[in-house]
Amino acid sequence: MTVIKLLVFPLFLILFSSSFIYFSFASVESEAQEDIEAGCLDVEALVYRFAYSDYVCVPQFTADKWVKYEMAKIIIESKQVEKEKSPQQLNPEFYGAPPLQQEKIRVSIYDSECRAGYVQFHHIHYLTTSCIAFSTAGLWEELGLGIIIKSEIEVPEENEDYELEQDIIEEEALIEKQTIPISTEGILLPSYPNQPSIRPELEATNEFWSPPAIHQVNDRIWVAVGYDLANSIMIEGDKGIIIVDTLSTYEKAKEVMQEFRKITDKPVKAIIYTHGHLDHVQGTKAFLEEGDGDVEIIAHESLLDFYINENSVLGPIASVRTVYATGVMLPEEDRNMGLFPNPEPGTIAFVAPTHTFSSEFLLDISGVKMNLVYVAGESSDQLYVWLPDDDTLLIGDNIYSIFPNIYTLRGAVYRDPMNYVNALDQMIPLEPKYMVPSHVKPVSGKDKVMDILISTRDATQYVYDQTIRGMNNGYTADELSHMIELPSWFEDNPWLTESRGQIPWHVKQIYYGNLGWYQGDPTFLLPISEEQRAHKFVEGFGGVDIVIQQVRQAIDDTEYSWAAELATYVIVVDPNNDEAKLLKAHALRVIGQQMLSADARHWALTSALELEGKIIIDPNAFSQTSPEQLAELPIDKILKSLSTKLDPAKVGNDQFILNIIYSDTHQEFTLHFRNGILAVVSGLSSFEDHTITLDTDTHKLLISGKLKLFDVVDSGQIQSDGDLIEFKKWMSYLHPFDIDFNPDEPGHFK
Repeated sequence: MTVIKLLVFPLFLILFSSSFIYFSFASVESEAQEDIEAGCLDVEALVYRFAYSDYVCVPQFTADKWVKYEMAKIIIESKQVEKEKSPQQLNPEFYGAPPLQQEKIRVSIYDSECRAGYVQFHHIHYLTTSCIAFSTAGLWEELGLGIIIKSEIEVPEENEDYELEQDIIEEEALIEKQTIPISTEGILLPSYPNQPSIRPELEATNEFWSPPAIHQVNDRIWVAVGYDLANSIMIEGDKGIIIVDTLSTYEKAKEVMQEFRKITDKPVKAIIYTHGHLDHVQGTKAFLEEGDGDVEIIAHESLLDFYINENSVLGPIASVRTVYATGVMLPEEDRNMGLFPNPEPGTIAFVAPTHTFSSEFLLDISGVKMNLVYVAGESSDQLYVWLPDDDTLLIGDNIYSIFPNIYTLRGAVYRDPMNYVNALDQMIPLEPKYMVPSHVKPVSGKDKVMDILISTRDATQYVYDQTIRGMNNGYTADELSHMIELPSWFEDNPWLTESRGQIPWHVKQIYYGNLGWYQGDPTFLLPISEEQRAHKFVEGFGGVDIVIQQVRQAIDDTEYSWAAELATYVIVVDPNNDEAKLLKAHALRVIGQQMLSADARHWALTSALELEGKIIIDPNAFSQTSPEQLAELPIDKILKSLSTKLDPAKVGNDQFILNIIYSDTHQEFTLHFRNGILAVVSGLSSFEDHTITLDTDTHKLLISGKLKLFDVVDSGQIQSDGDLIEFKKWMSYLHPFDIDFNPDEPGHFK
């Protein structure tokens, strides 16, 4: 099976989850980048960023992280890295990267019959020759779709005007691209308190998964724990095996399958998804390779919508927040996920469910009787699996050694605590002898399992009840978050740790989930902006210097949260104030080291490095989706996600109606741009401005950026009926294109 490597933080759009592709109608080819500046500082490396198709100078540490997670390729190591490479070795070895420039020489891909950056390409299937972008041509030739007819590299003659232009361009590029650690010269920084870099209680939670092993539950149920963020469960039947949850990547699933093969060589008969978090569903193809034909993939009917919402609609922001929560930009020695191994990059191999159900599903596969029950909880699509003949409960993510994850720092829709309570109320009467969570080690013994189920249920209800009680007595979310704690009889329960979320965060989420943001004081109905508040705050203190003195005093008084808040006001007022940044970084590092929550610890430590200028968090460089994933998703659900990508300022009150006909599935849709929104409806409009016909695979490749819209139009893979210039203009309104639309620019269409 074909698979594509991507950066994956599965659990975390999930648990923290994640993403992440911007679903838009198509990618549009940018002009080939020229005048690449190779003169980085000694501490910097020159890298090529895949997401931007450009070169930038970044600290070597950042470059190494980007390469590890397949976001970029190092072209020139920093001078502090002792590696000798020839100019040939420094050239990029992948399609789409412009060649490096020799000093004072501009090198560009040029074809005498095509515009700059484009080449003649002969498409074997359509028997046509057209000018397409060099990167697209390279990909198509590699895939055997045709051949490049003409591609030349031309080096113009040098002249004084050209050299002067290059000097200006190179100087501007260097200023723009340099990001170096903030100098501490002249800034007296406080000393750090004598404390461990990670709380022992958090580090101790590693025992819930470590070391990686296959745990035998009974004579036909095994669970792989510690190989990945989530567990994968194997149930052996008479003639085959059932896999419950498929991990986060193809590689991890392959590794676990090899371990399962030491137990049995029976084929995979079915796969069950407990829910759609990435760490539970993205290694599927590795298990399908071990099937004996049509393997059913079973899930709740809402899983696909949940998966798309988390990875497309909310994917961009959630993926960036996941970077902070999982600590992927931290040095390895500073990363510790607590209850899970640290996430690793790998290949996304998701496959959509082939069979779904609404509330309950009884089945017998290869002699294994199972009852799948939809309950929601940590995710809106959550189910549990009950094996009556084995007295075994596969509980999914509703229990895994933490207080139920009502609020996750990376962000998610409201998780109603009473869904957890109601779910556990259904499970408790089963009186399981074995409980197998989708994270951490399995639990054996009816008494122990029942104690975990009941204590988790009751602790969740306690926090919910007391929050509602406090709300009804007029307390605000802030007041309640400082008031409500778990009672003493729950404090030492190892299955109610706060190594993910903290009780104060859950209390606030319950408040907002039930009442919304308004807490009853009309003062804050139309408040001033955060920026205005910061300016007035600093002015009220007497200026920036006075506030910085207060920051230092707060640090001396070990009031680190107050110190960080004060420093934030200064940074808003004076974004270039290095002293405020370094002091805030100091406070955040102390806060992070004191945190019991792995998510919060990672976030604080990552933010500290960012403030110090030691790392760069590029919000557009992270992705949890791939062309392989898109190929598995129904086109109608992908189209529905487009509306949140529209830039209303560009649309204004204009209208445009686009009809889309899919030649392979015979589906038809209308995209109606109007009133600053995009309405996607089934069927064709009789008042269309433009109609296109294409197959769904081509459209998905366009969405993923693997193909370029106008190359595909030129080659005939899209049949277009209407004004192409107008069509391009409206496609440019879908974020993240940001096309500099110029209808007079030559070469839009041939």
